Amino acid sequence: MSPLPHPVVTPALRRWVAIASLLVMGLSASALAAREKMPPPPDFELVESVPDASIYGEPGVRRTQTVWLEMIRSAKTSIDIAAFYIADKPGGPLAPVLDALVERARSGIKLRILVDQTFLADNHESIDRFRALPGFEIRVLPVKTLTGGVLHAKYMVVDHADVFVGSQNWDWRALNEIHEIGARIRNRRFAQTFGATFDFDWQLAGSPASPTPGKHAAAALTFAPVTVTDPEILGVPGEGNVVSYPAFSPAPLMPDWVTAEEPALVDLINSSQHIVRVQVMTLSALRGYGEKGWWTPVDAALRDAAARGVDVRIIVADWALHEPMQGYLKSLSLMPNITVKFSRVPPSPTGFIPYARVEHAKYAVVDDRGVYIGTGNWESSYFHTSVDASVFVRGAGPAATLTRIFERDWSGPYVTTVEAGKTYVEATTH
Repeated sequence: MSPLPHPVVTPALRRWVAIASLLVMGLSASALAAREKMPPPPDFELVESVPDASIYGEPGVRRTQTVWLEMIRSAKTSIDIAAFYIADKPGGPLAPVLDALVERARSGIKLRILVDQTFLADNHESIDRFRALPGFEIRVLPVKTLTGGVLHAKYMVVDHADVFVGSQNWDWRALNEIHEIGARIRNRRFAQTFGATFDFDWQLAGSPASPTPGKHAAAALTFAPVTVTDPEILGVPGEGNVVSYPAFSPAPLMPDWVTAEEPALVDLINSSQHIVRVQVMTLSALRGYGEKGWWTPVDAALRDAAARGVDVRIIVADWALHEPMQGYLKSLSLMPNITVKFSRVPPSPTGFIPYARVEHAKYAVVDDRGVYIGTGNWESSYFHTSVDASVFVRGAGPAATLTRIFERDWSGPYVTTVEAGKTYVEATTH
């Protein structure tokens, strides 16, 4: 067989090779430069769930499913989830999230899920799919037995370095049929703080019958936790730095070193000088669970702010229109400088969906700089008997974004101003 002839290298071919090489080098340099110019991901990021076919949705704020999937798929060692319950629907928006958890567990990631006992029987199908996976553990925190409350917190910790916390339940409706607000924090010390709190409750779930469950669950820390007295500085590209710390409820089921949520929230409201914006599903000073009575701290802070001339604006969900809560909201509306509105999200174009189409967000913005994002409603039981979590932020950027979200609702077509002389129809939830 004759050898192949050598190609003839002409001057024209040399020129084309040189040009092609320069183009490739130029494209590579451009791609490298583009990568170098990309801003780093923010340490603090607001996250929003938006009901389909609604006016909600702040430009530039990512949706919950997108953020959850990104966090789960990036996991290298561990994922810890505290959830009130897990409710999936075949083909629903939570299905890809649960599929991603299954895939990561099968790849060797350690997956722990802590749930409340209340809805466990109703959610067993969503949870059972995890039980046979390697590296998976689930525990039930019997909060009702311990304090009379529930595990109402909703947060996820990935690799002890990345944390999500917010109003979003692990429910398919919380991704595209309910208005929710949460936050993602990419910071190791912040995530370790949530992780240590998770470990505390995890141990408590393992030994709920201990005579002193809190002391039994307590463990020595190997890091300096983020607290109100030792907050963390988080970077937000284009917006500068913010100062932030987490807070937790209730005190009897939390380690001593955490920041207590109720006094931190009261301090935030008490610091107001100009305006307080609150959006929360329900709000009342009347104790609806356990021992009856009047819950003073947050109610007094709101009224005192109004008495000082602060403009207090409150949006609740139409789920708050039952009595005696409706009467309480009317009493607030009678205060000078307090305006209360309720939001009634229109039904889905596809038809009625039980326990959906509601304002479930729980946040506050004070003087366009202070921010609170929580998992609990503003009633006594959520601070004193139920397990909840929150994040406090001091910074103009997140406050401005949340203010835009708030004002879209405040001035939008779904809200009605509460007036003391009127009676409002309760929401149909199911």
